[in-house]
Amino acid sequence: MKQLVALLLFIPIFAQAQFKITVSRSKNPIYFRGTLFDEKNFLAKDTVRGTVLSSTTPIKGGIYYLQFAPSKERIYFNIENNDKFALTFSGPAFLASAHSSDPKNEVFLNYQRLEKSFSVIDSLYAVEIARGRKFKFAEKAAFFQSKTSALVAFRKKALVSLPPFSAVALYFKSLNTLDESIPSRTDYTARSRFFAKIPFSDGKLLFTPVFRPLLVEYLSYFPLQADSLRLGVEKAMSKIDCGAKSYPFVFDYFSSVMKNRNIVGNTEGYAWFLTKYGVGNGCGAFTAAQKKAFKEEAEKLGALKTNTLAENIVLKDTAGNTQDLQKFAAQNDYTLLMFYAPTCDHCQKEVPEIDSTTSVIERIKNLKIGRFAVCNEPGVSRAIWLDFITKYHVTTNALHVDLPANSPIRSTYDAFANPTFYLLNRKGEIVAKKISPSTLRKYFAGLQLAQPNVP
Repeated sequence: MKQLVALLLFIPIFAQAQFKITVSRSKNPIYFRGTLFDEKNFLAKDTVRGTVLSSTTPIKGGIYYLQFAPSKERIYFNIENNDKFALTFSGPAFLASAHSSDPKNEVFLNYQRLEKSFSVIDSLYAVEIARGRKFKFAEKAAFFQSKTSALVAFRKKALVSLPPFSAVALYFKSLNTLDESIPSRTDYTARSRFFAKIPFSDGKLLFTPVFRPLLVEYLSYFPLQADSLRLGVEKAMSKIDCGAKSYPFVFDYFSSVMKNRNIVGNTEGYAWFLTKYGVGNGCGAFTAAQKKAFKEEAEKLGALKTNTLAENIVLKDTAGNTQDLQKFAAQNDYTLLMFYAPTCDHCQKEVPEIDSTTSVIERIKNLKIGRFAVCNEPGVSRAIWLDFITKYHVTTNALHVDLPANSPIRSTYDAFANPTFYLLNRKGEIVAKKISPSTLRKYFAGLQLAQPNVP
Protein backbone atom coordinates (compact mmCIF):
# COMPACT_ATOMS: atom_id res chain seq x y z
CA MET A 1 0.00 0.00 0.00
CA LYS A 2 1.41 3.39 -0.96
CA GLN A 3 1.73 6.09 1.68
CA LEU A 4 1.88 9.73 0.63
CA VAL A 5 2.94 12.69 2.72
CA ALA A 6 2.70 16.25 1.44
CA LEU A 7 4.63 18.70 3.58
CA LEU A 8 3.54 22.29 2.96
CA LEU A 9 5.16 25.15 4.83
CA PHE A 10 4.56 28.89 4.80
CA ILE A 11 6.62 30.96 7.20
CA PRO A 12 6.04 34.74 7.10
CA ILE A 13 8.89 37.03 8.12
CA PHE A 14 6.70 39.10 10.41
CA ALA A 15 5.08 38.29 13.78
CA GLN A 16 4.54 34.64 14.61
CA ALA A 17 6.01 32.07 12.27
CA GLN A 18 3.65 29.42 10.94
CA PHE A 19 3.88 26.03 9.34
CA LYS A 20 1.39 23.49 8.10
CA ILE A 21 1.87 19.76 7.55
CA THR A 22 -0.70 17.74 5.68
CA VAL A 23 -0.47 13.96 5.90
CA SER A 24 -2.71 11.58 3.95
CA ARG A 25 -3.16 7.82 4.14
CA SER A 26 -0.64 7.33 6.97
CA LYS A 27 -1.52 4.28 9.08
CA ASN A 28 1.25 4.76 11.67
CA PRO A 29 2.29 7.82 13.68
CA ILE A 30 4.72 10.31 12.11
CA TYR A 31 6.66 12.60 14.43
CA PHE A 32 7.79 16.10 13.51
CA ARG A 33 10.93 17.27 15.31
CA GLY A 34 13.64 19.90 15.24
CA THR A 35 17.37 19.12 15.48
CA LEU A 36 18.16 21.86 17.97
CA PHE A 37 21.47 21.45 19.79
CA ASP A 38 21.41 18.84 22.55
CA GLU A 39 18.22 17.31 21.17
CA LYS A 40 16.08 20.13 22.59
CA ASN A 41 13.90 22.36 20.46
CA PHE A 42 11.50 25.29 20.57
CA LEU A 43 8.78 23.48 18.67
CA ALA A 44 6.27 21.20 20.35
CA LYS A 45 7.15 17.55 19.82
CA ASP A 46 4.20 17.08 17.53
CA THR A 47 2.74 13.83 16.30
CA VAL A 48 1.08 13.62 12.90
CA ARG A 49 -1.62 10.95 12.71
CA GLY A 50 -3.09 11.28 9.27
CA THR A 51 -4.38 14.82 9.93
CA VAL A 52 -3.40 18.40 9.26
CA LEU A 53 -0.91 19.70 11.79
CA SER A 54 -0.45 23.45 12.13
CA SER A 55 1.38 25.66 14.60
CA THR A 56 2.16 29.30 15.28
CA THR A 57 5.29 28.48 17.26
CA PRO A 58 8.11 30.76 16.10
CA ILE A 59 10.80 28.83 14.26
CA LYS A 60 14.13 29.79 12.75
CA GLY A 61 15.58 28.48 9.54
CA GLY A 62 17.13 25.13 10.34
CA ILE A 63 17.19 21.37 9.90
CA TYR A 64 14.05 19.46 10.93
CA TYR A 65 12.91 15.89 10.41
CA LEU A 66 10.02 13.46 10.23
CA GLN A 67 10.38 10.21 12.17
CA PHE A 68 8.24 7.25 11.19
CA ALA A 69 6.81 4.66 13.56
CA PRO A 70 7.52 1.86 14.20
CA SER A 71 10.78 1.77 12.19
CA LYS A 72 12.11 5.08 13.66
CA GLU A 73 13.47 5.96 10.21
CA ARG A 74 14.09 9.67 9.78
CA ILE A 75 13.90 12.03 6.82
CA TYR A 76 15.64 15.37 7.37
CA PHE A 77 14.78 18.57 5.54
CA ASN A 78 15.62 22.27 5.61
CA ILE A 79 12.97 24.90 6.40
CA GLU A 80 13.64 28.58 5.69
CA ASN A 81 11.42 31.63 6.04
CA ASN A 82 8.75 31.79 3.30
CA ASP A 83 9.42 28.21 2.23
CA LYS A 84 6.61 26.28 0.62
CA PHE A 85 7.25 22.81 -0.73
CA ALA A 86 6.01 19.23 -0.87
CA LEU A 87 7.72 16.12 0.40
CA THR A 88 6.46 12.78 -0.91
CA PHE A 89 7.47 9.21 -0.28
CA SER A 90 6.21 5.66 -0.76
CA GLY A 91 6.79 3.11 2.01
CA PRO A 92 8.09 1.21 3.71
CA ALA A 93 11.61 2.44 2.77
CA PHE A 94 10.75 6.10 3.24
CA LEU A 95 14.16 7.70 2.65
CA ALA A 96 14.89 5.56 -0.40
CA SER A 97 11.73 6.79 -2.14
CA ALA A 98 11.50 10.34 -0.78
CA HIS A 99 11.38 13.33 -3.14
CA SER A 100 10.92 17.06 -2.64
CA SER A 101 9.59 19.81 -4.87
CA ASP A 102 12.22 22.08 -3.33
CA PRO A 103 15.62 21.79 -5.12
CA LYS A 104 17.72 22.32 -1.95
CA ASN A 105 15.81 19.58 -0.11
CA GLU A 106 16.09 17.23 -3.09
CA VAL A 107 19.87 17.65 -2.82
CA PHE A 108 19.62 17.07 0.93
CA LEU A 109 17.67 13.84 0.41
CA ASN A 110 20.29 12.57 -2.04
CA TYR A 111 22.97 13.36 0.54
CA GLN A 112 21.14 11.35 3.21
CA ARG A 113 20.88 8.38 0.87
CA LEU A 114 24.62 8.55 0.17
CA GLU A 115 25.35 8.79 3.88
CA LYS A 116 23.15 5.77 4.60
CA SER A 117 25.00 3.72 1.98
CA PHE A 118 28.06 3.87 4.26
CA SER A 119 26.20 2.58 7.32
CA VAL A 120 28.27 -0.62 7.29
CA ILE A 121 31.34 1.44 8.25
CA ASP A 122 29.45 2.94 11.17
CA SER A 123 28.45 -0.56 12.28
CA LEU A 124 32.02 -1.84 12.06
CA TYR A 125 33.23 1.10 14.14
CA ALA A 126 30.57 0.40 16.79
CA VAL A 127 31.74 -3.22 16.94
CA GLU A 128 35.35 -2.13 17.48
CA ILE A 129 34.33 0.26 20.26
CA ALA A 130 32.24 -2.50 21.91
CA ARG A 131 35.35 -4.72 21.87
CA GLY A 132 37.19 -2.08 23.85
CA ARG A 133 39.37 -0.69 21.07
CA LYS A 134 40.62 2.86 21.67
CA PHE A 135 40.95 5.16 18.66
CA LYS A 136 43.29 8.13 18.52
CA PHE A 137 42.02 11.08 16.51
CA ALA A 138 44.14 10.20 13.47
CA GLU A 139 43.20 6.51 13.68
CA LYS A 140 39.50 7.36 13.73
CA ALA A 141 39.94 9.64 10.70
CA ALA A 142 41.69 6.83 8.82
CA PHE A 143 38.95 4.33 9.74
CA PHE A 144 36.26 6.55 8.17
CA GLN A 145 38.39 7.82 5.28
CA SER A 146 36.38 6.26 2.42
CA LYS A 147 33.09 7.52 3.83
CA THR A 148 34.51 10.95 4.62
CA SER A 149 35.99 11.44 1.15
CA ALA A 150 32.72 10.59 -0.60
CA LEU A 151 30.61 12.84 1.65
CA VAL A 152 33.03 15.77 1.43
CA ALA A 153 33.05 15.53 -2.37
CA PHE A 154 29.24 15.49 -2.46
CA ARG A 155 28.95 18.47 -0.11
CA LYS A 156 31.49 20.57 -2.00
CA LYS A 157 29.70 19.98 -5.28
CA ALA A 158 26.29 20.69 -3.72
CA LEU A 159 27.45 23.98 -2.20
CA VAL A 160 27.91 25.40 -5.69
CA SER A 161 24.14 25.30 -6.31
CA LEU A 162 22.64 25.54 -2.80
CA PRO A 163 21.30 28.91 -1.58
CA PRO A 164 24.36 30.22 0.32
CA PHE A 165 22.42 31.40 3.39
CA SER A 166 20.26 28.31 3.78
CA ALA A 167 20.63 26.10 6.86
CA VAL A 168 21.53 23.10 4.71
CA ALA A 169 24.42 25.07 3.12
CA LEU A 170 25.57 26.11 6.60
CA TYR A 171 25.29 22.48 7.70
CA PHE A 172 27.38 21.21 4.76
CA LYS A 173 30.08 23.87 5.28
CA SER A 174 30.29 23.01 8.98
CA LEU A 175 30.53 19.28 8.27
CA ASN A 176 33.40 19.97 5.88
CA THR A 177 35.15 21.95 8.63
CA LEU A 178 34.77 18.98 10.96
CA ASP A 179 36.03 16.47 8.42
CA GLU A 180 39.11 18.59 7.69
CA SER A 181 39.98 18.63 11.41
CA ILE A 182 42.16 16.12 13.26
CA PRO A 183 42.63 17.53 16.78
CA SER A 184 46.09 17.75 18.30
CA ARG A 185 46.47 19.10 21.82
CA THR A 186 49.85 20.60 20.92
CA ASP A 187 48.91 22.15 17.56
CA TYR A 188 47.75 25.59 18.66
CA THR A 189 47.67 26.96 15.10
CA ALA A 190 45.27 24.23 13.95
CA ARG A 191 43.11 24.87 17.02
CA SER A 192 42.80 28.58 16.20
CA ARG A 193 42.21 27.87 12.53
CA PHE A 194 39.39 25.45 13.35
CA PHE A 195 37.75 27.89 15.76
CA ALA A 196 37.88 30.68 13.19
CA LYS A 197 35.81 28.55 10.80
CA ILE A 198 32.95 27.95 13.26
CA PRO A 199 30.12 30.34 12.20
CA PHE A 200 28.87 31.20 15.67
CA SER A 201 27.42 34.46 14.36
CA ASP A 202 24.83 32.60 12.28
CA GLY A 203 21.84 31.87 14.54
CA LYS A 204 20.77 28.98 12.32
CA LEU A 205 23.78 26.95 13.43
CA LEU A 206 22.01 26.10 16.68
CA PHE A 207 19.21 24.51 14.65
CA THR A 208 21.46 22.02 12.88
CA PRO A 209 22.75 18.64 14.12
CA VAL A 210 26.35 19.88 13.88
CA PHE A 211 26.34 22.57 16.59
CA ARG A 212 27.36 20.29 19.45
CA PRO A 213 29.94 18.27 17.45
CA LEU A 214 31.67 21.55 16.56
CA LEU A 215 32.04 22.42 20.24
CA VAL A 216 33.18 18.89 21.08
CA GLU A 217 35.81 19.00 18.32
CA TYR A 218 37.11 22.39 19.43
CA LEU A 219 37.55 21.29 23.05
CA SER A 220 39.33 18.15 21.81
CA TYR A 221 42.28 20.41 20.96
CA PHE A 222 42.82 21.13 24.67
CA PRO A 223 44.49 18.92 27.32
CA LEU A 224 42.08 17.29 29.78
CA GLN A 225 42.86 19.78 32.53
CA ALA A 226 40.46 22.39 33.87
CA ASP A 227 42.89 25.30 33.54
CA SER A 228 43.54 24.44 29.89
CA LEU A 229 39.91 23.80 29.00
CA ARG A 230 39.02 27.08 30.67
CA LEU A 231 40.81 28.91 27.85
CA GLY A 232 38.73 27.09 25.23
CA VAL A 233 35.48 27.58 27.10
CA GLU A 234 36.11 31.32 27.54
CA LYS A 235 36.87 31.79 23.86
CA ALA A 236 33.75 29.89 22.78
CA MET A 237 31.50 31.65 25.29
CA SER A 238 32.78 35.03 24.08
CA LYS A 239 31.11 34.29 20.74
CA ILE A 240 27.75 33.37 22.25
CA ASP A 241 25.28 36.20 22.82
CA CYS A 242 24.59 36.00 26.56
CA GLY A 243 20.91 36.74 25.90
CA ALA A 244 20.50 34.48 22.88
CA LYS A 245 18.47 31.28 22.79
CA SER A 246 21.65 29.31 22.24
CA TYR A 247 23.18 30.43 25.54
CA PRO A 248 21.42 27.95 27.91
CA PHE A 249 22.24 25.04 25.59
CA VAL A 250 25.92 25.95 25.33
CA PHE A 251 25.94 26.50 29.11
CA ASP A 252 24.50 23.02 29.71
CA TYR A 253 27.10 21.41 27.47
CA PHE A 254 30.10 23.22 28.98
CA SER A 255 28.76 22.46 32.48
CA SER A 256 28.89 18.75 31.72
CA VAL A 257 32.42 19.13 30.34
CA MET A 258 33.86 21.09 33.25
CA LYS A 259 32.55 18.72 35.93
CA ASN A 260 33.62 15.55 34.12
CA ARG A 261 35.70 13.29 36.40
CA ASN A 262 38.22 12.73 33.59
CA ILE A 263 39.20 16.41 33.80
CA VAL A 264 42.04 17.21 36.20
CA GLY A 265 40.87 19.94 38.59
CA ASN A 266 37.24 19.53 37.59
CA THR A 267 35.71 20.82 40.84
CA GLU A 268 37.59 24.13 40.65
CA GLY A 269 36.85 24.41 36.94
CA TYR A 270 33.16 23.68 37.38
CA ALA A 271 32.81 26.14 40.28
CA TRP A 272 34.50 28.83 38.18
CA PHE A 273 32.18 28.13 35.25
CA LEU A 274 29.00 28.22 37.37
CA THR A 275 30.06 31.50 38.97
CA LYS A 276 31.12 33.32 35.81
CA TYR A 277 28.56 32.13 33.27
CA GLY A 278 25.65 31.08 35.48
CA VAL A 279 25.54 33.44 38.44
CA GLY A 280 27.30 36.14 36.42
CA ASN A 281 24.95 36.09 33.43
CA GLY A 282 23.41 39.54 33.17
CA CYS A 283 21.32 39.05 30.06
CA GLY A 284 18.33 37.25 31.53
CA ALA A 285 19.27 33.75 30.37
CA PHE A 286 18.52 32.37 33.84
CA THR A 287 15.94 33.10 36.52
CA ALA A 288 16.84 34.32 40.00
CA ALA A 289 16.08 30.82 41.34
CA GLN A 290 18.44 29.23 38.82
CA LYS A 291 21.21 31.67 39.70
CA LYS A 292 20.70 30.94 43.38
CA ALA A 293 21.07 27.21 42.70
CA PHE A 294 24.24 27.83 40.67
CA LYS A 295 25.69 29.92 43.50
CA GLU A 296 24.90 27.32 46.16
CA GLU A 297 26.46 24.55 44.06
CA ALA A 298 29.60 26.61 43.43
CA GLU A 299 29.92 27.37 47.15
CA LYS A 300 29.64 23.67 48.03
CA LEU A 301 32.38 22.84 45.55
CA GLY A 302 34.53 25.65 46.95
CA ALA A 303 34.24 24.16 50.44
CA LEU A 304 35.94 20.97 49.20
CA LYS A 305 39.42 22.42 49.35
CA THR A 306 42.51 20.43 48.38
CA ASN A 307 45.15 19.83 51.08
CA THR A 308 42.71 20.41 53.93
CA LEU A 309 41.52 17.79 56.40
CA ALA A 310 38.68 15.72 55.02
CA GLU A 311 35.43 15.69 56.96
CA ASN A 312 35.50 12.50 59.00
CA ILE A 313 33.11 9.64 58.23
CA VAL A 314 32.14 7.28 61.04
CA LEU A 315 29.70 4.59 59.87
CA LYS A 316 28.82 0.90 60.28
CA ASP A 317 30.43 -1.61 57.92
CA THR A 318 28.94 -4.79 56.44
CA ALA A 319 29.51 -6.65 59.74
CA GLY A 320 27.92 -3.90 61.82
CA ASN A 321 31.24 -2.64 63.17
CA THR A 322 31.93 1.11 63.41
CA GLN A 323 34.62 2.33 61.01
CA ASP A 324 36.44 5.68 61.06
CA LEU A 325 37.72 7.27 57.82
CA GLN A 326 40.50 9.30 59.47
CA LYS A 327 41.81 6.33 61.46
CA PHE A 328 41.73 4.18 58.32
CA ALA A 329 43.60 6.86 56.32
CA ALA A 330 46.36 6.97 58.97
CA GLN A 331 47.08 3.29 58.31
CA ASN A 332 47.69 3.80 54.56
CA ASP A 333 49.94 5.90 52.33
CA TYR A 334 46.79 7.01 50.51
CA THR A 335 43.08 6.25 50.79
CA LEU A 336 40.59 6.12 47.95
CA LEU A 337 37.25 7.40 49.26
CA MET A 338 34.51 5.88 47.11
CA PHE A 339 30.80 6.72 47.04
CA TYR A 340 28.85 4.13 45.04
CA ALA A 341 25.44 2.51 44.62
CA PRO A 342 25.29 -1.29 44.18
CA THR A 343 22.50 -1.09 41.58
CA CYS A 344 24.12 1.75 39.59
CA ASP A 345 25.26 0.67 36.10
CA HIS A 346 28.10 3.21 36.07
CA CYS A 347 29.27 1.96 39.48
CA GLN A 348 29.32 -1.64 38.30
CA LYS A 349 31.76 -0.56 35.59
CA GLU A 350 33.78 2.22 37.21
CA VAL A 351 34.22 0.97 40.79
CA PRO A 352 36.08 -2.23 39.76
CA GLU A 353 37.98 -0.21 37.14
CA ILE A 354 39.29 2.35 39.63
CA ASP A 355 39.98 -0.46 42.12
CA SER A 356 42.17 -2.29 39.59
CA THR A 357 43.86 0.99 38.62
CA THR A 358 44.65 1.54 42.30
CA SER A 359 46.18 -1.94 42.55
CA VAL A 360 48.46 -1.21 39.59
CA ILE A 361 49.58 2.08 41.14
CA GLU A 362 50.25 0.34 44.47
CA ARG A 363 52.47 -2.22 42.76
CA ILE A 364 54.38 0.23 40.56
CA LYS A 365 54.85 2.93 43.21
CA ASN A 366 55.31 0.51 46.14
CA LEU A 367 52.48 2.18 48.07
CA LYS A 368 49.71 1.02 50.35
CA ILE A 369 46.38 2.47 49.22
CA GLY A 370 43.21 1.76 51.18
CA ARG A 371 39.65 1.75 49.83
CA PHE A 372 37.03 3.37 52.06
CA ALA A 373 33.86 2.54 50.12
CA VAL A 374 30.57 4.20 51.08
CA CYS A 375 27.32 2.53 50.03
CA ASN A 376 25.48 5.61 48.81
CA GLU A 377 22.11 4.00 48.04
CA PRO A 378 19.64 4.43 50.93
CA GLY A 379 17.31 1.48 51.36
CA VAL A 380 19.29 -1.02 49.31
CA SER A 381 19.14 -4.50 50.80
CA ARG A 382 22.18 -5.93 52.55
CA ALA A 383 22.07 -8.93 50.18
CA ILE A 384 22.41 -6.69 47.10
CA TRP A 385 25.15 -4.67 48.81
CA LEU A 386 27.17 -7.77 49.69
CA ASP A 387 26.59 -9.29 46.26
CA PHE A 388 28.11 -6.17 44.65
CA ILE A 389 31.24 -6.41 46.82
CA THR A 390 31.67 -10.11 46.04
CA LYS A 391 30.85 -9.92 42.35
CA TYR A 392 33.19 -7.01 41.59
CA HIS A 393 35.98 -8.15 43.97
CA VAL A 394 36.34 -4.80 45.77
CA THR A 395 37.92 -6.48 48.79
CA THR A 396 41.65 -5.65 48.78
CA ASN A 397 42.42 -3.43 51.79
CA ALA A 398 38.82 -2.22 51.63
CA LEU A 399 36.15 -1.19 54.10
CA HIS A 400 32.52 -0.90 52.99
CA VAL A 401 30.27 1.29 55.12
CA ASP A 402 26.59 2.17 54.80
CA LEU A 403 25.46 5.81 54.48
CA PRO A 404 22.02 6.57 56.04
CA ALA A 405 19.45 8.41 53.94
CA ASN A 406 19.52 11.59 56.03
CA SER A 407 23.30 11.79 56.51
CA PRO A 408 24.88 15.27 55.97
CA ILE A 409 27.97 13.50 54.60
CA ARG A 410 26.33 13.26 51.20
CA SER A 411 26.09 17.06 51.00
CA THR A 412 29.54 17.62 52.52
CA TYR A 413 31.20 15.59 49.78
CA ASP A 414 28.73 16.61 47.06
CA ALA A 415 28.09 12.88 46.61
CA PHE A 416 24.67 13.15 45.00
CA ALA A 417 25.87 11.30 41.90
CA ASN A 418 27.31 7.78 41.84
CA PRO A 419 30.11 6.93 41.66
CA THR A 420 32.13 9.76 43.22
CA PHE A 421 35.80 9.33 44.16
CA TYR A 422 38.28 11.29 46.31
CA LEU A 423 41.90 10.63 47.22
CA LEU A 424 43.23 11.27 50.75
CA ASN A 425 46.80 11.20 52.06
CA ARG A 426 48.03 9.60 55.30
CA LYS A 427 47.14 12.79 57.20
CA GLY A 428 43.53 12.45 56.08
CA GLU A 429 43.76 15.47 53.77
CA ILE A 430 41.98 15.59 50.41
CA VAL A 431 44.62 15.64 47.67
CA ALA A 432 42.44 14.91 44.64
CA LYS A 433 38.70 15.48 44.14
CA LYS A 434 35.99 14.02 41.90
CA ILE A 435 38.52 11.76 40.18
CA SER A 436 38.32 8.95 37.62
CA PRO A 437 40.74 6.09 36.87
CA SER A 438 42.52 8.29 34.30
CA THR A 439 42.86 11.32 36.60
CA LEU A 440 44.06 9.03 39.40
CA ARG A 441 46.86 7.81 37.13
CA LYS A 442 47.67 11.41 36.17
CA TYR A 443 47.87 12.41 39.84
CA PHE A 444 50.53 9.83 40.66
CA ALA A 445 52.39 10.48 37.39
CA GLY A 446 52.54 14.17 38.29
CA LEU A 447 53.61 13.34 41.83
CA GLN A 448 56.53 11.33 40.51
CA LEU A 449 57.61 14.22 38.24
CA ALA A 450 57.38 16.71 41.09
CA GLN A 451 59.31 14.44 43.48
CA PRO A 452 61.58 12.21 41.36
CA ASN A 453 63.19 10.59 44.42
CA VAL A 454 59.85 9.44 45.84
CA PRO A 455 59.23 5.72 45.09
